[in-house]
Amino acid sequence: MNTLTYEIDGQKTDLTFPSSIAECSGSQLTAVASARMGLLTDEELLVRLCGIPIEVVEAMSPFQRFKIVEATEPVIHFEGNELLWKKWKFPTVEIGGETFYGPEDSFGNITWGEFIYADQCMIQGLYQAAIAAMFRPERPGWDGETERRQPFTVPGTTHRFPKFGDMDGALATAIVWNYRAVRSAAVDAAYPALFPYFDPNAKPEKDDEEDEPETKDEPTEFSWINVHRNILGEHIQDEDKFLNLPMHTVLYRLNTVANESRKSKQKT
Repeated sequence: MNTLTYEIDGQKTDLTFPSSIAECSGSQLTAVASARMGLLTDEELLVRLCGIPIEVVEAMSPFQRFKIVEATEPVIHFEGNELLWKKWKFPTVEIGGETFYGPEDSFGNITWGEFIYADQCMIQGLYQAAIAAMFRPERPGWDGETERRQPFTVPGTTHRFPKFGDMDGALATAIVWNYRAVRSAAVDAAYPALFPYFDPNAKPEKDDEEDEPETKDEPTEFSWINVHRNILGEHIQDEDKFLNLPMHTVLYRLNTVANESRKSKQKT
């Protein structure tokens, strides 16, 4: 984190602001997205990303503003391989006066059915559909003893989609970045037999479209639906139970099977 000290009427105040994209909060991620889209002035960037009170920003000299903005450059112009953390930074979103609840850290509360739907949407660039799948209303009468979100269903996602289709572009972009970071840290890195292409040290080419979420180097022909059907096999009657399993339970089993298969081939 960067540290900034300013003094007003003899009173010194210390504040910190991110030195990397991983250190950003959800609101700061959204500010970064807005900055990359060219939607923020320097003054707005200092307020939203650095947390400097507007009256302090207005009292600064142009050079002081410039030097602080300069310190934010590594955050604004991050590379795709920096999206690597397990924390989910958007617990809720407000759309049309309604509150929708998102996933937990490391996708801890996401089911297999929800994951393969949302991840397939992300792979295909259907970002609003993926967000509508993951952010859902609170369960009626929720008492803290169960998953807070209503259960995932495709009809429910379809019903919510029009609302999410109109959401703020910077917020949507920030959520996609957060998704990719958690997927990289809690899925790709955790199950290397399933995702051998994953390299956290890779340096992808710069994305020319600054206002679009950066693309991930994945096989575009990949289909989670095909994976799901192959796993299910002839046990069609168990599909609902399977779809409602925790995603990490399924991925762990798939990763184990892939490792065993690889070791078996190496022996032959």
